[in-house]
Amino acid sequence: MTTYIVTRVRKEQSPDGSHRHIEGVCTDDDEHYTRSAVIESINAGDTWTLEVDGFHEVIKVISACPHDGCTATPYIETKPMSPKKDNLEYLDLC
Repeated sequence: MTTYIVTRVRKEQSPDGSHRHIEGVCTDDDEHYTRSAVIESINAGDTWTLEVDGFHEVIKVISACPHDGCTATPYIETKPMSPKKDNLEYLDLC
């Protein structure tokens, strides 16, 4: 099993244009992985963590993007209600 350290995210426009959601992540070695690749890896037993500005959170798989009506399924998250960089949605872009 492998541990990946995420430091940034890549976002894309949602199909309905209402928001931007996570398309993928970038790791501490500047590699980009799509959201589906991260989910596949987590489901295979690997660990993905967010490590930025002193925050350390384990990334988990959830059923869908939390925005109402979004069709991005499945999705990934850390601390969804936090306005800090312990929330994947608030990471810098890669």
